[in-house]
Amino acid sequence: MKKLIFITICFLSFEALAQDDNKGKVFSTLFWNFNSDFTKDASKKKAFEIKRVYLGYNYKIDDKLSTKITFDIGKNSSGSSYTAFLKTAQIDWKLEKNIKISFGMIGNKQFKYQEKVWGYRYVYKPFQDENKFGSSADIGANGEFKLSNNLTFNAFILNGEGYKNIQDDDGYLKIGGNLIYEFKNGFSAKLYYDSEPGDENFNVTNVGYFVGYSKNNSRIGIEYNKINNAESYKNPSLDSNLSGYSFYGSQKIGGKGEIYARYDNLESNTLVGNSVPWNFGKDGKLLIIGYQTKVSNGFKLSFNYRNYKYLDESKNNKSMFFINAEIKI
Repeated sequence: MKKLIFITICFLSFEALAQDDNKGKVFSTLFWNFNSDFTKDASKKKAFEIKRVYLGYNYKIDDKLSTKITFDIGKNSSGSSYTAFLKTAQIDWKLEKNIKISFGMIGNKQFKYQEKVWGYRYVYKPFQDENKFGSSADIGANGEFKLSNNLTFNAFILNGEGYKNIQDDDGYLKIGGNLIYEFKNGFSAKLYYDSEPGDENFNVTNVGYFVGYSKNNSRIGIEYNKINNAESYKNPSLDSNLSGYSFYGSQKIGGKGEIYARYDNLESNTLVGNSVPWNFGKDGKLLIIGYQTKVSNGFKLSFNYRNYKYLDESKNNKSMFFINAEIKI
């Protein structure tokens, strides 16, 4: 609590500074939800939750340099419900009109584009983020190159463990990149690849393929992703592979309403000597159907139903109803 109070005081000071020179901006985002669990034998039937709070500050130094700092306040692996993590602390340097370099604790580009097309991060994370194919931020450097009006390429080198686990004892680095092409008719395509040594004998590799459409109040995305030799981006494991696809779409109705749906399929391979896939207890299919309304500027509200069907038929399939809210200041 003392840390949270200190961080809040710091951002209030940033806000006062921003008002003085008009070069800075304080921002915050809150994810809130109410959920009801209809799953058979569910231990927690109903709950109110605040899943995530972001506090941040942008500052424009000049026409070429800008900075951004963001704190992510949420649950940690030790069980604390509200722990403050430094998520981004980056410098963006515009070398030329079409070249930008970012370094520090930077936002990752692995699933940022898909997140924009999906459009409901406060409801549910993108497929790669939800299933730990990568982290949304990490320490390192990224170069972004606008090769044409339609084609963007970025290459990065990162520690590879994410913003909550700065670096492991091995000191291996992750390298990779994105290639995004945006067609004039609203369609887009993206290729993603990264690689990082798991140890001296094998590499962890990550590939992603995405096709999207965004035009005339409609959005559609289809993606396929696979991580090889790892149980997650920070847990290398020789021959353990995880793959899956995600399909989602949305349509605006009326002035402020949207309907949306999503279908995910997650699967793992069966290791030598085993009879079931190594991720058998978590593999399965997810269905989300929902409605969103924009209550006002900075306030979105969503009503959605979720069903998760496990590959392991001995487990009860999840069935839940959510009311989610995103509040931006």
